[in-house]
Amino acid sequence: MKSSSLAWYVAVACIGGSLCMGPVVQADSPTKVKTNSPVSAAVVTQAQPAQPVTVTAVKNDGVSATTNNTVTNNVVANDVAAQEALNQKQQYQAETETMGLLWMRTSAEYRALAYQGYNVAMNAVKMAVTDPSHQRKPLAIVLDADETVVDNTKLMGESIVNGNGRFDAPWWRQAVHQGKSQAMPGAVEFLNEVHKQGVEIFYVSNRYAPVNLDVTIQNFKELGFPSVDKDHVLLFEKDSDKQPRFDMIAKKYYVIVYMGDNAGDFPIGTKGKTLAERNSIIDAHKEDFGTTFVVFPNPAYGSWVSALAKGYQNLSPEEQKQVNNQYLQQ
Repeated sequence: MKSSSLAWYVAVACIGGSLCMGPVVQADSPTKVKTNSPVSAAVVTQAQPAQPVTVTAVKNDGVSATTNNTVTNNVVANDVAAQEALNQKQQYQAETETMGLLWMRTSAEYRALAYQGYNVAMNAVKMAVTDPSHQRKPLAIVLDADETVVDNTKLMGESIVNGNGRFDAPWWRQAVHQGKSQAMPGAVEFLNEVHKQGVEIFYVSNRYAPVNLDVTIQNFKELGFPSVDKDHVLLFEKDSDKQPRFDMIAKKYYVIVYMGDNAGDFPIGTKGKTLAERNSIIDAHKEDFGTTFVVFPNPAYGSWVSALAKGYQNLSPEEQKQVNNQYLQQ
């Protein structure tokens, strides 16, 4: 391996593994070899004992050691401070999410709303099946997965009890790979009845396909869901915007109903919009809800949280409290 290649490799290793505390020095740098190598310093001392180079080299070595120690201590201190700040944020988010998640975990009202959503969707399916005007294309329904037909509240509850209410991508991957997502109340019966009616079912979820597709399919099959395969379970690959997947389905099928717990689960263009814009879009589609759009409640997480303020998830607990209080008093 060439020395320049070695330096590149070390740099990449430091960045990827966060293991290097001091500066990365390219091995073939003549200045650094002469200054910092103890062998070079000894040679210089023997050849020119009266020259200040030896003293300079020793001093430079001492300065380098002191500097490296300082840098190391600073990095360690910064890492500790960053971890403490993250812990505080996770704990604060866990506290703010507790009541909403308790409602989802325990309330009769939440179960009732799940049944209500499936009943509305089933009525739309049965009407479409008997309506000859829809027979130009095969019929389909499009639905989200998490908190629409699968219930992750137990996993979220365990995380919150442990002081972590930050349901980020690594958390979701770990949760999905446990394969413990449960069926929402009434979901299995609803989906199998839709399948019995001859209607295609497409699960359009933003679980990340490259690492989650196989375990998602396995989990859904174990729950007793129909139409569970790579043609019907459409996860996020390159674009988290669901609209391209919606469009792909709509080219071949007449979509009777869209179902989800997030505004982004519907083909109305809310991705990346502000809070005010999201509400305005919903108002513009008010006649579609309860007919072609069925929404399931989710006060625990979703795009509504990030819409509260730009970079809301990265704000400190104090800053999030300010944003929260501002809305609560409006």
